[in-house]
Amino acid sequence: MARYKLTLKYDGSNYMGFQIQNALPTIELELNKAFMNLLHEEIKIYPSGRTDRGVHAVGQVIHVDIKQNIPEYGLKKGLNAFLPADIYIQDAQIVADSFHARFSALWKEYRYYINEKDYNPLTCKYCPYIPNLDVEFMRNVATLFLGTHDFKAFASASIDPRKSTIKTIYQIHILEKDGYLEFRFLGNGFLKYQIRRMMGILVEAGKHRYTKDQVFKIFQSLDPKESKYILDGCGLYLYHVEYDSKLE
Repeated sequence: MARYKLTLKYDGSNYMGFQIQNALPTIELELNKAFMNLLHEEIKIYPSGRTDRGVHAVGQVIHVDIKQNIPEYGLKKGLNAFLPADIYIQDAQIVADSFHARFSALWKEYRYYINEKDYNPLTCKYCPYIPNLDVEFMRNVATLFLGTHDFKAFASASIDPRKSTIKTIYQIHILEKDGYLEFRFLGNGFLKYQIRRMMGILVEAGKHRYTKDQVFKIFQSLDPKESKYILDGCGLYLYHVEYDSKLE
């Protein structure tokens, strides 16, 4: 038995998210089918996190335990042969048995992209068009999210009440590049819809529909109904998951 860490990228446009949902198209369902075709046995998949409907990944990580003796490169090549063109295993490596794709993660980075220049039908599935934003004010409001907070007001209303809603965000960067905005969020973990809800509020602030004080009051409310603006998942990317090199 060997434990493999797999790093993959995918275009989430055609999927209902990562987590398997019966016969609905999901990333996990496609991975399950690829493992079955390659190894002829069911393999349990442990992801670093579950991306939502339409969300993309540049550096999603999963781990699996495999009884068969298969080289790292052989696993990568074999799985890619059975995966659709919009899902790709970019790396496979054997890791320590103590490694866990979710619980061993030190931090995660998500990025959100906005086109603020001109509407482009070729990129609308990957970065929504939202013009005329006050970027400097958005940077100012984003400082409220830094540090350790209870992010319940920015979580999905259906989140398990037993789950802690306290998270730490280490860094937020908002970059301007040739008419596009790139938002980088680095944290120890993120709740379902958290980044999309934060982005919704940041965009509303960028349109001067929220003051910084009003955003702070949303934090204090601990009520998801107060962060009612949720940006589309198409602009969101799971970019990187960082681990302790001793476990790899």
